[in-house]
Amino acid sequence: MHRCLQLARLGLGNVQPNPMVGAVIVHNNRIIGEGYHRKYGEAHAEINALRSVKEPELLKESTIYVNLEPCSHYGKTPPCADKLIETGIPRVVIGTCDPHDKVNGKGVSKLRNAGIDVITNVLAKECEKLNCRFFTYHKKHRPYIILKWAQTADGYMDIVRHSPSDSYWITNQELRVIAHKWRSEEQAILIGYNTYANDHPQLTTRYYPGNNPRKYLMLDKNRLNNLPTPPDFNLISNDLEEALHALYEDKIQSVIVEGGRKTLDLFIQSGLWDEARILVGNQKWSEGTPAPIISQNADKTLEINHNEIHWVYNH
Repeated sequence: MHRCLQLARLGLGNVQPNPMVGAVIVHNNRIIGEGYHRKYGEAHAEINALRSVKEPELLKESTIYVNLEPCSHYGKTPPCADKLIETGIPRVVIGTCDPHDKVNGKGVSKLRNAGIDVITNVLAKECEKLNCRFFTYHKKHRPYIILKWAQTADGYMDIVRHSPSDSYWITNQELRVIAHKWRSEEQAILIGYNTYANDHPQLTTRYYPGNNPRKYLMLDKNRLNNLPTPPDFNLISNDLEEALHALYEDKIQSVIVEGGRKTLDLFIQSGLWDEARILVGNQKWSEGTPAPIISQNADKTLEINHNEIHWVYNH
């Protein structure tokens, strides 16, 4: 199952709104096939694993491990459960059930009804954590929310602005590349109007090869129709519940919030966030806009060339 999770992670940023799934086929304690879901609309992990087996006659004596319940409905591709039944594979080991209302136990039932030995809940917590975006979307009916900002060593996130053209960098080049990698892994990116007006950010993955996220601009209701905005932004209300519902309706499973203090505080104070990634530079400004404050300690810290990244999870 650990190998399934390793494979599944390779699909991050390419399979949404589908989950990340890896599959491993074992015969007499030897891996004879493996695969993962590579891209939305293409073959699922189980199918890629089956296709990789060089001796298909061994399938009738093998076990397939998969970190998420095989699908049982027609979507972009036929049901994986049907294909597993067709191959005659006698045993399926599943990490966790699929929370999607079109699956959610139906895949397991279909396999068992066909006489297949099915084992579930193997490394279930790890499997659910890997697909936290997918599970949050289907269980909480909102996207998985990642807050991200950069701050100085003395806790400031923005300079004292004397003109709109004032610009600055807080962190080193290595952290900028990492931040662009993060963008490539999420479906959407969100900022507030002040960040747009002050910085005109591109919000792209130009420092890292990957897909650009969809751009969202959060505005107060009474300003939605009164402010000039770029054509490549989607406008959503500054009312947080309405904004998250709009993202859910747009089938956005994950959003990275790169707004200013006001926008970030909106999420923090409401408790509607799942993860914060704080990039800390080594310079000190002594003045400016203070960075947001999260009361709990970092769950994980990484130092890169005298700068730090702090991860905090909303437990």
